[in-house]
Amino acid sequence: MALTAPVADTIVVLGDDLLREVFLLLPTPADLLRAALACKPFLHAARSARFLRRFRRRHPSTCPLLLGCFIHRPSEDRCIEDPSPLFLPASPLAATRRVVEGGDFALSFLPDRGSSGPDPWKFVDRRSGRPLLWDLASAEQPVADPWKVLDCRNGRLLLRNRVSRELAVADPLTRRWASLPAPPAERPVGYGLVTDDGSLSAFQAFCVSEDGGGSPGLRAQALSSGELRWADAAVLAGQHNLEDSRAMQANGSLYWKLKGGERMVALNTETMEFSMLDLPDFARQFSFDVIEKGGDGAGGIYLLTMLGFCVEVWGGWDDGSGVLTWTLVEKSVRFQRAMAEMIGSSQFYRHGLNVIGVVAGVVFLRNKDCLLSIDLETMKLRMLARKDKCPSALMYPYTMAWPPSCLNPTEQGM
Repeated sequence: MALTAPVADTIVVLGDDLLREVFLLLPTPADLLRAALACKPFLHAARSARFLRRFRRRHPSTCPLLLGCFIHRPSEDRCIEDPSPLFLPASPLAATRRVVEGGDFALSFLPDRGSSGPDPWKFVDRRSGRPLLWDLASAEQPVADPWKVLDCRNGRLLLRNRVSRELAVADPLTRRWASLPAPPAERPVGYGLVTDDGSLSAFQAFCVSEDGGGSPGLRAQALSSGELRWADAAVLAGQHNLEDSRAMQANGSLYWKLKGGERMVALNTETMEFSMLDLPDFARQFSFDVIEKGGDGAGGIYLLTMLGFCVEVWGGWDDGSGVLTWTLVEKSVRFQRAMAEMIGSSQFYRHGLNVIGVVAGVVFLRNKDCLLSIDLETMKLRMLARKDKCPSALMYPYTMAWPPSCLNPTEQGM
């Protein structure tokens, strides 16, 4: 009678590389988690930083998981944003709500600097992963709480203390934070946080300032989680007005749209080089976000915008002379009729459609007092919130960090 090989031996024969190719075909992060927790060999194969980055890029619409959006409503007595945000869950599932309830989005776990009075936090920007906050205290008022959030990525916040100028990276879900030294910059105009899709512990912080080494220009300084000290990264000569442009991020680079919309500044966070990129004509009038498209090594830069009530994706490729040639690569159906019915006005287009950002396969739009979203996979339009007393509310998509803690790679061999 022939004996069959034990299951464990069969798995060992397959090897980690083949298992990872199989895992890459799983449709959702939940399926990957179930497979990884089935046995130790599966878990070992899944806890690879390189594999987790590949899985994240292959499943942009489900990984990381979109939990919902934060919205600031007007106060009852006057037309100002309420410092207490309203969270709109992206899914009615009980599991999603339990995750949200387990977090601390008031950031009460950060060191207490003697703040008092009403909640001093206000969301001012958004990134792929976490909301951004701002201290409501004005220059004429005492600082109620010195922490100001500068950027957010993949479940982590980059904050600055107004008093000491020290920085911190914090995670509201795990209530963990790390202290960073203040950057040696005289006139900072932008910050960025770059995280590793294959590891929860690795990150880079960037500070862009206007003091370009004694001459007009931009200077970028970088700090890594491994060294926790600032170092000069890149210099871009010339006068460049970021005009409070929000930072965008895709394919290992940070981007800022310059005043006028004709160009944007790019900082490659791997090569530590600045570059200037010419934008298509629509960027002078309409908002957009830089998105990732394609797998590893895919060339080109992709912009997503809303033109003529259609979601459009434009790709830019170097023509060989250092100039980007822009081409329309995707265009959706027109959403004019659906939006008019949902908003309740056929004249809604007069207020325009602003692209707030693209997160986890969903594009978020603002139309005066309405917040909308479109799932880029199903093209389903959804009304997120409506305000009757104030101009458009601030809205920030929120996702869980990737990878989950049980898949976070070990330092040895991963």
